[in-house]
Amino acid sequence: MKKWKATVLLTIVLVITAILTVMSFAHFPVGTKDFNGFLGAIETEYDLSGGTAYTLTLDKDNLKDVENVDEVIDTLKYRLNLLGYENYSVKALKDVDDAVKDYDIRIELRGKLSDSNKVDKTALDSDIAVAAAFGELKFFGGTEKSPTEEILTKGDAVADASYGGAQSSGNTTYYIINIKFSDYGFNEIKKLMAGGTYYLRIDVGETSLTGTEGISIAASSFTKDYQLTTTAGESMARQFALQIKSGGLAYKYNVGDGVDVSSPLGANVAVKSVIAIAILVVAVIVAMFILDKKYGLIPCLSMILFIDLYLFLLIAIPGIRVAFGGVIGFALAVLLAADGFIITSKRIKEEFARGKTVKSALKAGFTRALAPVLGESAISIAGALILFALTHGAVKNFALLFAVGAAVSAITTLLFARMFTSLILPLADYKESFFGLKRAEDAPVSESEGE
Repeated sequence: MKKWKATVLLTIVLVITAILTVMSFAHFPVGTKDFNGFLGAIETEYDLSGGTAYTLTLDKDNLKDVENVDEVIDTLKYRLNLLGYENYSVKALKDVDDAVKDYDIRIELRGKLSDSNKVDKTALDSDIAVAAAFGELKFFGGTEKSPTEEILTKGDAVADASYGGAQSSGNTTYYIINIKFSDYGFNEIKKLMAGGTYYLRIDVGETSLTGTEGISIAASSFTKDYQLTTTAGESMARQFALQIKSGGLAYKYNVGDGVDVSSPLGANVAVKSVIAIAILVVAVIVAMFILDKKYGLIPCLSMILFIDLYLFLLIAIPGIRVAFGGVIGFALAVLLAADGFIITSKRIKEEFARGKTVKSALKAGFTRALAPVLGESAISIAGALILFALTHGAVKNFALLFAVGAAVSAITTLLFARMFTSLILPLADYKESFFGLKRAEDAPVSESEGE
């Protein structure tokens, strides 16, 4: 490639890189609004930026004391997981009187109500109301209408439940709740039917989902997968499905107004995390300059593009929110990219030491680095995806961000670094001193390589 052509292309790439970097970090006014950069657009979890806290107070109308507050907390956590929350805190607020078991419960989760541009207060309040919805799941059955005999009391009768959408009949809209009975629930009902018609009544708290008369079911048509319909509205249908799946909450709680809370990890932890990542990136760049002298310019430019692309993907990929576990995943991805630079640099030096020209050594070095870099990234992504599938919370967030970062690190090493090498090579006059290359003492002497 001619010097003038390399200069033009490199200038274009550097301008684009500079624009992306400014867009990633800069803050400036745009008309009547402010542009906060890619970094400001990334959604963060409660443990990084704080969120909203709700206090649940036991209603005075409860007929019994809370025997095990841990069971209540487990149910609330399960419901929050089903609602899509991965990073939150649910804890009992202990009374000064050790004999008191009816603790208040505090839920803290992502999204500050004061940040109205990012948080839908109505949706957040609704999620908490659904998570804290009162009502144990109870089944009643018999061969006559309006059954009063409680059944299915010796195990988990339902394996799954979900909202199934809406359907209209005339002027009435019905909302579907899909129920999948467990083996225990299905076999027990089949046994109680005794081959005839059976009436099944399903209650959630004080609400009878099937009406007081129950549903008439023929033994021949009863299956594990069953559908209920309600006219209570979509939000209530979703709530009922969640209550059925989570097993019900045996106690009634009053939900207080949400209040903003800071991160449980301390003040400005999100800013400190960004600074920590920036220090790590600078350390990697300095290390590459020390190891490869002037050639360290190429990993430096590649790492800047790595950060820009990584931040853009954290915005572009739907559903990604960064928790503290994700910050660790981000940091490991930076180190993975650095390792890719080291592998490539080592392969290039080996090829030159064996007698190849600078241009040939660079080409062969990148080719030889392809398999180990891709293999390393593939193994990292596979391991991260396994963690993502099997875990929750901070570990799941770590796995997601590390998987994205591992993919970007491979692109950085094999595409960005190679691109900058091709553009800078003619500008450096193909000199081995720029790339920190040395011949082995017994290496054959190669022919001079021109432009």
